[in-house]
Amino acid sequence: MPEETLTGGMMNVPRRRGKVVFRKATSATPTLHRLLHHVRKRGIDWVPEPLGTEGDEERLTFLEGEVPHGMPSWIWSPEVLVEVAGKLRQWHDATRDFPREGAAWGFSNGTPDDVICHNDFAPYNCVFQEGRRMTGLIDFDLCCPGSRLWDLSYSVYRFLPLMPNPPLEEGDDASPFTAQERSHRLRLFLHSYGTPPDGQAIPLPSLYAAVSVRLQSLSQWTRAYALQTGNETLDRNARMYARHAEWIAREMQA
Repeated sequence: MPEETLTGGMMNVPRRRGKVVFRKATSATPTLHRLLHHVRKRGIDWVPEPLGTEGDEERLTFLEGEVPHGMPSWIWSPEVLVEVAGKLRQWHDATRDFPREGAAWGFSNGTPDDVICHNDFAPYNCVFQEGRRMTGLIDFDLCCPGSRLWDLSYSVYRFLPLMPNPPLEEGDDASPFTAQERSHRLRLFLHSYGTPPDGQAIPLPSLYAAVSVRLQSLSQWTRAYALQTGNETLDRNARMYARHAEWIAREMQA
């Protein structure tokens, strides 16, 4: 059967053979496969089904659809924003009772254990089909226990997107929206996500602060990995994340 290398990722090079994806396994793979089985039993049928391991690779079902990387215009539609927020809420609720005992994670975010964070719930890890419907989620390597706020912060950064307009420096990611439009989209996202089980709405200042801290942490992690691997693209991203973290801190004060 012909084999296809799946492009778009910076951290691994998955391969597809028919309806099966092969990715390099890690010490966290058994836990992540248990997690995927767990959420699928709770109705999250839009994540891959784990098929075990083969040699030093894990096997997962392939999710048909488009994974956006160039940020097509349709990714910014209100419909996509509402659906993504709802899917993130479904993921969080389905992971609350995942057994933590004996779990081995490949990452830690240092936040309170409310749910299992995906930690990278962004356009480039979401699968879309006709009508620009989100029909899948991929790449669970960074999953670990953490807070809803931590996971929300990165999704807001990527899907709002909570970024400057115009870009701070040439080549930086930027938002296509004005500050007023971003504010409206943020409220729409949080409304679509809904109130957490504790009944307390997520305060906007807390979310802004979480995005800034999240990006500072991401900048440090990305910078270290870039130095380790010699990846210049990741190094540029690390510097951009640091600039965006400072910009969001200023926006919060304003």
